[in-house]
Amino acid sequence: MKINISQVKQNNQFYVKIEKSNDFKEFVWLELVKTIRLFQETDFLEQKKNFIITEWVSLLSVLRDLGDLREINNFDIICSKEAENKIQETIENQNKLSNDNFNIKVSDKDIENLKNLGFSKIKLTKFQKRDLKNLLKLANGANFSVQGSGKTAVTLATHLLLRDNKNTKVNSLFVVAPKNAFLGWEDGFEDCLDQNSKLKKEGLTELTGTYNSIKKKLNSNFRNFIINYEKLITMGNLIANFVSKNRVHFVLDESHKIKSEGAQRSQSVLSLAYRVPFVRKDILSGTPAPNRIEDINTQFQFLYPGPEYNGKRFWVRTTKKELGLPVPKIKLINVDMSKPQIALYTKVLNPLLASLKNNSSINFSNAKKIRSSIIKLIQISSNPVLVTRRQEEEGDIILGENIDYNIHRALVKEEQEGGSAKIRYACNEARRLAKQGKKTLIWSYFRWNIEYLGKYLLKDLNAEYIHGGVQMGDNDDELESRKYKIKKFKDKNSDCMVLVANYASCAEGISLHHVCHNAIYIDRSFQADQYLQSIDRICRLGNNDEKNILILQNKIPNTLKNIDLTVNHSLQNKIDSMGNFLNDPDLTQMSLKESEGVDPIDENITDSDLQSIINEFLS
Repeated sequence: MKINISQVKQNNQFYVKIEKSNDFKEFVWLELVKTIRLFQETDFLEQKKNFIITEWVSLLSVLRDLGDLREINNFDIICSKEAENKIQETIENQNKLSNDNFNIKVSDKDIENLKNLGFSKIKLTKFQKRDLKNLLKLANGANFSVQGSGKTAVTLATHLLLRDNKNTKVNSLFVVAPKNAFLGWEDGFEDCLDQNSKLKKEGLTELTGTYNSIKKKLNSNFRNFIINYEKLITMGNLIANFVSKNRVHFVLDESHKIKSEGAQRSQSVLSLAYRVPFVRKDILSGTPAPNRIEDINTQFQFLYPGPEYNGKRFWVRTTKKELGLPVPKIKLINVDMSKPQIALYTKVLNPLLASLKNNSSINFSNAKKIRSSIIKLIQISSNPVLVTRRQEEEGDIILGENIDYNIHRALVKEEQEGGSAKIRYACNEARRLAKQGKKTLIWSYFRWNIEYLGKYLLKDLNAEYIHGGVQMGDNDDELESRKYKIKKFKDKNSDCMVLVANYASCAEGISLHHVCHNAIYIDRSFQADQYLQSIDRICRLGNNDEKNILILQNKIPNTLKNIDLTVNHSLQNKIDSMGNFLNDPDLTQMSLKESEGVDPIDENITDSDLQSIINEFLS
């Protein structure tokens, strides 16, 4: 009983073919296929009764599991020469982490020499120097320093030393980053490199547009590129072809973006890591394990292809305490819910709780409905008209005297008078701060809130807003573009006193700490990485002024479950877990801040009061 592993070529790309012998037991084959399938979201390239053809990454990532399966079921594995070399390379990569032969020893003199390589506009801090030295002791490295600590500067210094090293001879920098982090890399080139820098003269070319336009750029004289994760998915072969002809330093910025092993972007990145000979790989993230410690696995496999993270430290981290940055003052603000808001909240919450009593486990049949209910609760807590407007648009609210219509009518009236309690509080606080000459950053998850605040309610403060529908723009003079809005808000002399944004568009890659020291959270999601990074837009190296974070949460009767409190507790646990993993007491302290403050319970509303409120809208 045996399986044969060989390399095959299809569509100008190499794949692995796994073929079983005729006497191979069917239940063992099914278990083997199941094990390999665990690592991929899409179907196999080809699957027949006696063989499968798939991405190399899918096999290489389960080598250890495959070995265990062979030992238990007693079958042989026969590899072609190419397959044997590929597997051996993976095993060697696993051992590189502790192999001193891959060290590049960096002295203080080498760091001083960076200015002769064009890195003269800033001086690295002692912590950046420490991180630089430690990173280059590793074949590939991870910089998990806090947001705003200067990871981009350390990466550019690393790249210049790799260019100058006679053994590495790197000639290309290739960055993968979220689109909203492109500005940060532009700023990094501008802030760190002088006009004599060869890297500065070469520039960093954005790989945007069609397949053919990207192909043209990669085949031109350009050497340094930046591409977003989504575009990378369809450009793997073009990038692999470019790397095969150059000496590439490959960087993943915000590397937690590949934390989900089965996601398409993770598969695309790992596929490159397994089949392309980069000279060096680096990953950057201030929040590498935002949900659970296992989030680290895919990032580690990108650096050192193999089965799983082996527990050895492969990262550097500079903490806020080391940088001397003041801990932001986080204050939980409890606000009252209106009667129609409580009625709608109860109407959505009670059926959810009833369904969970009958079946408390999440499964395929109920997951979508539960997720939808939870999002609705967050919307209602933030601005309830978000829910009823959607219901009206979809025809779920019928005009007439019924609870749905009556609640909606009351909420529309509330909106016309300034919005929900959270919306009104955020506006009043922004105006209070503006009178003191202070700018405010307001965060919300929902597009309607963002436009409602930015376009209308805070027009008197010349507010700007950014969400996914606001285009990046080619330059910062392009009106209504994301670059223009950020530039306007960052201008200390502008009358733009408020920026309203959502996490997906602004939580990463934007520095606002020189002009803004106050942030208000109307609502938050369960994503700890976005929350932590949004805080770090105003808490960064280069400004030590006091930073104030206001988190708005609704006061809800004790008999009801509070979605704001649920989000709060979830974030608290995730931040604490990541703090323990990274040995960063600052994160642990931040998780404690989440538990401070008066519980958002409205003791004045009894069960009978709740029933009265609902009856009011029934009539």
